[in-house]
Amino acid sequence: MIDALHIAAAGMKSQQTQIDTLSNNLSNLQTPGYKAQRVAFGDIAVISPAQVQAGLSPESSGAGAEILSTSAVFSQGAMTQTGHTWDIGIQGEGFLEVVDGDGNHLYTRDGQLHVDSEGYLATVTGDRLAQSIQVPPDATNIQIHPDGQIYATVGGGTSTTLLGTIQLSTFPSPQGLQAVGGNNYAPTEASGDPSIGKPNQDGVGAVMQGMLESSNVDMVNEMSQLVIAQRAYQLNARVLQASDQILDTINNLRQ
Repeated sequence: MIDALHIAAAGMKSQQTQIDTLSNNLSNLQTPGYKAQRVAFGDIAVISPAQVQAGLSPESSGAGAEILSTSAVFSQGAMTQTGHTWDIGIQGEGFLEVVDGDGNHLYTRDGQLHVDSEGYLATVTGDRLAQSIQVPPDATNIQIHPDGQIYATVGGGTSTTLLGTIQLSTFPSPQGLQAVGGNNYAPTEASGDPSIGKPNQDGVGAVMQGMLESSNVDMVNEMSQLVIAQRAYQLNARVLQASDQILDTINNLRQ
């Protein structure tokens, strides 16, 4: 019965993480560039010290559930037309590299850009692009090509000037990236080191001006998974309650 208590508690904890993750996915249904998070579960194995020394396998793998990892699903989201000059949607592989206020290099698929108070291109959270592209205040007729090159007419002239090039970063295993909030990701050992490339070349995605990549969250799938997780949590709670009642009965018999 004591084991049943631990198994039920482990199940409740795991399902609570699943519920929180699915709820977060649903709350970001309309967030541009957001990637759905998935929880990986595993069995808790029971193994005695003697078995460890003897190199034997665990006595049981049914000692409850645990969270192995939480990772993002980097499938392509639908492209949505916005018509805004500095909105760029990434079609294909790659991330925008940004630098936050603490100097950390982070990566995002959210292409809602704007020109900050000092003229630099930045995201909605205020993180500047790592390329430090600065836009003159008198720049007009701004064009962002699929290869990331930004052209504009400056100073009332008739010819266009290259302001800079937006580059994209790719990873050997993007599923290993760690979500750090603000729709940003940080590299880890599992993701590998980033490779910087020019958009629309050598397998790197293209940047589409006046468009944004929508969230890849499937509302129907998330809702169905949420119902399953809630039911699993309730079943574990019932096991916990039943085990407690049985232990109480046993304790009363001893009296």
